[in-house]
Amino acid sequence: MSKKLKPADYEKMWGEEGPYSQVRLCEEIRILDDSVSRVFLVVEAEINPFTFGYVEKHREKFEGDEAVLQLLDHAEDRGKFGYVVGAGEVEVGDEDAKQFAREQAEMTTQTLIRMHKFVIDEFGLKKSDEYGIIKDKRARRENLVWNEKSGRAEPVESELWGSRTFVGSPSGVKNNKMRFFFVLAFEKGFDYKKESVIHFAKTLSSTAEGFKVEVEDAESFMEYVLVTALVPLEVAPGNFIEAVIDGCKRPKKKSIFAEDYFVSNVKKPTQKEIMAFLKSLPL
Repeated sequence: MSKKLKPADYEKMWGEEGPYSQVRLCEEIRILDDSVSRVFLVVEAEINPFTFGYVEKHREKFEGDEAVLQLLDHAEDRGKFGYVVGAGEVEVGDEDAKQFAREQAEMTTQTLIRMHKFVIDEFGLKKSDEYGIIKDKRARRENLVWNEKSGRAEPVESELWGSRTFVGSPSGVKNNKMRFFFVLAFEKGFDYKKESVIHFAKTLSSTAEGFKVEVEDAESFMEYVLVTALVPLEVAPGNFIEAVIDGCKRPKKKSIFAEDYFVSNVKKPTQKEIMAFLKSLPL
């Protein structure tokens, strides 16, 4: 018989129906005096308070799982903001720095998944079988659906993206608009400078205004940009984000973003999903 959860437990779990945590892979620029001294790739994990506390209380269940035990021993308590633990860092100039950082992020992601699964099994929580939407490099701008249950992209009819089609959004609906998460990969070899930042920001803002889309957040990382936006029900999300990508193409200059992109209306994509997407892009 599954144990019962209180509303306060779900709040501490951060997810509406299950535990949510995240792994961050970011670029850390260290400045000494009036110049940049060193640049590092840093991997950091944020664990929801409920999962951490419950696993800590039952740490005997993880005997032999050194990754989980070390996380429990070294994480910093941030109160309602959860627990934070450093999972590795490497200087950008080092050989294979990017690969090392990704491996650390992947290892940490799997550690959190084991912790989440323990909580899910203990309380009989069900993983959502809802569908999100993803683009796949095998057919440029071909419409596919990411089936989280089968763990693969599946082709769908173009009508799915039509202006009269309704797509449920487990990630939330606000002001009669659905929340979508878009991952835009920087074009290979692209140098993301201030000029490009301004161009992207203006393009995103003007395109969103034209489509009546509300941009909630736009985060820039070393290899990609993550945009969270509320898209009107009558607007095809693919049309909106492709207009942004096209608007970031500049005459006689390298495009800012690759043509392929990742989009989900199920939940904010995990680091594992984003890394898998970036690895799938053509070299």
